[in-house]
Amino acid sequence: MVGEQKARATYEKLIDLCRDNPDVIDPLRFLREREVVHFQRFGEALRGVQDKLAMKKFYMNDSCGCKNN
Repeated sequence: MVGEQKARATYEKLIDLCRDNPDVIDPLRFLREREVVHFQRFGEALRGVQDKLAMKKFYMNDSCGCKNN
């Protein structure tokens, strides 16, 4: 997700440098928006995995015969 943030920041800086050239700005805006969407989708996937892990029940296997008192 860090890569998407860095790419978005890079596109924003390039847009600032090319203010006078709309032929360059339009593709850069598209690419910047694509990075935003990627960041959102990766965030959604990460939250889904975290939710699944939080719901999972873990059981201790006492195969060594040790007793916890």
